[in-house]
Amino acid sequence: MIQRKEILRYLLIFFCICILTVIPWASVFGIQDPGLSGAIREFQRIVFFVTVTPLVLKIVYDIYMKPLAQEMKEEEAKEADRKDGKPLLFKPTTGVSVLFLIFIAMPLFSIISQFTPDKEDIGLTIAITGVGIFFIWIWYNVPVFVFTEDSVQIKSHPLYLLGIDRKTVIRYADISSVSPDPAMKGTLWGVDARHRMVISTIGTQKIYGLVFYNSDIIAKIYLRFREKLGDEVTLE
Repeated sequence: MIQRKEILRYLLIFFCICILTVIPWASVFGIQDPGLSGAIREFQRIVFFVTVTPLVLKIVYDIYMKPLAQEMKEEEAKEADRKDGKPLLFKPTTGVSVLFLIFIAMPLFSIISQFTPDKEDIGLTIAITGVGIFFIWIWYNVPVFVFTEDSVQIKSHPLYLLGIDRKTVIRYADISSVSPDPAMKGTLWGVDARHRMVISTIGTQKIYGLVFYNSDIIAKIYLRFREKLGDEVTLE
């Protein structure tokens, strides 16, 4: 559960972001060119949107967050009462797809609007294009897990939705450990370690971000790994 000191830290971060994004930086640096001033203002709005949105989502998530071990026990109890078998496919909810489509569509519409005769600004177009590519890259790195008898298949979420059969296949026999990423503890954003799963094989480590997964789905993913690997799955 989110603590008071965490709330204060989030409020401080939010306050700093607001201050940095409302300051008229063009005037501060004495920039007189209207096109460049407009590009800077647009960039400040984009920065505000990009930084505040995940911060708000993080606060909402932390309010309802439970320890991973407790979450796994609850999910295990639920599965014991199910009669239709255990899920083997894990993917983000439809809302995640809608969220990314909005994030990508907004820069796309902004780029299209820049090609009108009275608004064309190459610098702003490049900046907005970069924001769109950034969101596409984030979405591409959202994983989908498919558990089979002898291996786990990990696919890119947008490629999975498009039906493109491009995947990483990791055999259980090659996995030496599965755990949350301990490096995520104590970061600036307070991201919980469960948000990055580390799958270690002989000589390699693969890290998968689970930020866009619900906490109960994260617990189920760890449960599937624990069923296949036993004590090689750790929660610390």
